[in-house]
Amino acid sequence: MQIYNFSPGPARLDPSIVSKSQEAVGNYQKTGLSILEIGHRSKDFEILINSLQENMINIFNIPSDYFTLLLQGGATYQNTFIANNFDKENKLLGCLVTGTWGRYSFEDFSKIRDSKIIELSQDEIENYVQTPWDLDDVDYLHLTSNETINGVQLRDFNKIQHDSLLIDMSSDIGSYSFEWDNLAYIYAGAQKNMGIPGVSICIGNEKYLSSEDNSRYLNLGQLVEKKSLLNTPPTFSIYVLKLVTDWMIEMGGIKYFEEKSIRQSSKLYEQLESYEDFLILPVSDYSRSRSNIIFKFTNEDLEKNFLIEATEKGILGLNGHRSEGGIRISLYNSITNEMIDYLSEFMDKFFTDNGK
Repeated sequence: MQIYNFSPGPARLDPSIVSKSQEAVGNYQKTGLSILEIGHRSKDFEILINSLQENMINIFNIPSDYFTLLLQGGATYQNTFIANNFDKENKLLGCLVTGTWGRYSFEDFSKIRDSKIIELSQDEIENYVQTPWDLDDVDYLHLTSNETINGVQLRDFNKIQHDSLLIDMSSDIGSYSFEWDNLAYIYAGAQKNMGIPGVSICIGNEKYLSSEDNSRYLNLGQLVEKKSLLNTPPTFSIYVLKLVTDWMIEMGGIKYFEEKSIRQSSKLYEQLESYEDFLILPVSDYSRSRSNIIFKFTNEDLEKNFLIEATEKGILGLNGHRSEGGIRISLYNSITNEMIDYLSEFMDKFFTDNGK
């Protein structure tokens, strides 16, 4: 049976990337070595990481005065990393909270430095973006662009009237274009749109490099100076990230993936809205995530049957987060139109069979 993986992460990889990874595990670039054995200070790895850097600049149109880091620890590590940098002792860190992960970040930040929470319900987000609250006392503003648990997304960064944004883009990086004008620092775990667990993409404006005397792996300045090679980086995860960026460029770059994201999410939202007698879409139109579609059945038994039948049809990863329940359809970059059509047909049949 063919498997259709809509998991929220680690997410599906394009089969071409899996195939190339398998080949490299056996023999990388005809070196006679596995990619798992390549030294991080070898010439081969230097070529790989330089090529990856060029791909990242190409895909994200990164300005010349921005640095790129490839770090371990995921987005949760960044809660500690960010809090210990960016003028830790002298600047107020604001946290725009629209869901679970943003709230976790604020809780971690506040244990380390002076932080302020600005919590928005999903119904308040549009009004906030159009008419921002007074942020004169906030020196840096952190936000999570896409809340995977809550299905809330915020993409209009340049409409937020603050010039030093710190953004967790772990679950939607690479799925739409954005400008860099007011972005101080963005970061993303790779395991949703950009690869596998183990590496985080971090991109920041060099003017925000400060001189905090942190220990080495918390020291932003030292990490940038050493170009991600201060310690042994996650070499295989970086290799897969390189393959993903190659694939993204071949497919047409950000423009292609943004158009695909809009098309696929719009199709499913429109379909789900037609089942209003059976389910609830809890997020307002403006804030709805294109990456994680969240909904709940009004009948819990029907919801259980939906998940059971989906699994029997090879459709995996639809369970909502354990803290929220419900259904979650994750539409990351690797999700194909064929997968969307298959899921759509399954849902139509399920609801027809159950009385629609």
